[in-house]
Amino acid sequence: MILRKHRLLALIAILAIAGLAYLLGWSNLLTIKSISYSGAPTKVSQQSIENLAKLKNGDRLARIESRKISTRIKTLPWVESVEISRNWVSGKIAIEVKPRIPIATFNGRLIDKTGRTFELPGGYKSKLPAVFASDAKSGLAASDLFRKLPIEFSTRTSAFTASSPENIFFNISEGERSLKIIWGIGTEIDLKLKVYKALLALPENAKIKMIDLSEPHSPIVK
Repeated sequence: MILRKHRLLALIAILAIAGLAYLLGWSNLLTIKSISYSGAPTKVSQQSIENLAKLKNGDRLARIESRKISTRIKTLPWVESVEISRNWVSGKIAIEVKPRIPIATFNGRLIDKTGRTFELPGGYKSKLPAVFASDAKSGLAASDLFRKLPIEFSTRTSAFTASSPENIFFNISEGERSLKIIWGIGTEIDLKLKVYKALLALPENAKIKMIDLSEPHSPIVK
């Protein structure tokens, strides 16, 4: 009697598991009803996410392999991270991407604070400092200097170049003339700006085209 009861319970358990497996994997009751995407900066970049997700309404929720989908999406250089969630009750799939935030253009490409370079499908509309450098570390040093400069100064600058993190130079507009500024390492900003303004105020420097501030206590003009 006890043996029959155990067999019956085992059969019921097997049938329950089989029914649940069918419900999750084959039944039309638990399928995708809606899909939302967020975080993509442009329509073109969102389309890239949708193409890689390869999801559509009617797909079985249990068959969605979130890890594989996330891995595919993260192959896009402009994507920093991906979060995928599914609601078993509503049948909604939510895919949220965190895009890399560019801080400058580096040798014609976008660069973020980690030094990762990338391109954004659809383009990036906000104005960024243009940085030309021999490597990402130097590019980050130049873009960091740009962000630390006062706005009234940085808005007149262009073409930041760095042959190394310690050798940064750029051009600045002063009225109708353009000056090349050799800044050196991106430190002593207040002192270098003070020296710069003092040098410009001297009548004998009315026609100079270059100021070397790499050693602010002994600047050079040409």
